[in-house]
Order: sequence, then C-alpha cells, then structure tokens
Amino acid sequence: MKKVMQIVDVIAFCILLIGGLNYLIAGLFGLDLMVLMFGTNISIIGRVVYSVIGLSALLLLITVVARAVIKNKQSA
Repeated sequence: MKKVMQIVDVIAFCILLIGGLNYLIAGLFGLDLMVLMFGTNISIIGRVVYSVIGLSALLLLITVVARAVIKNKQSA
C-alpha cells in the first residue's frame, strides 16, 4: 500500500507542477495552453490567479528539491 501511495504522490505532484507552470505562463505572458486548446479567454483577475498558482508550484518544486538535497547530505 505504501508503494501505491508513493506512486499517487508522484503523479499528483507532476499534475500540480504541469498545471502550475501553465498557470504561471498564462499569468505572466497571457499565453494559456488551455485557452489554445479550448478557445476561452482569461481576464486580468484570472491572470493574477494563474500567476499565484504558478508561483506556488515553483515554491513547491524548490522545497522538494531542497529537502532532497538536505536528506542526501545528512545520509552521506
């Protein structure tokens, strides 16, 4: 069961990362892949929300990488 949860965690993280980076690109540059795929438009407020979500994803990525580096240094 632990192995299954690890796989689910990795999949969820990848989805968050891809979605968050998409939101960051949409917020900063006004280019949203979902807009291109589905033909909808986002407002200024939407761009702000996308930017916040994207920055959150980047923060999560940095946190995960930093924890991995710290764990490797402690085990060495």
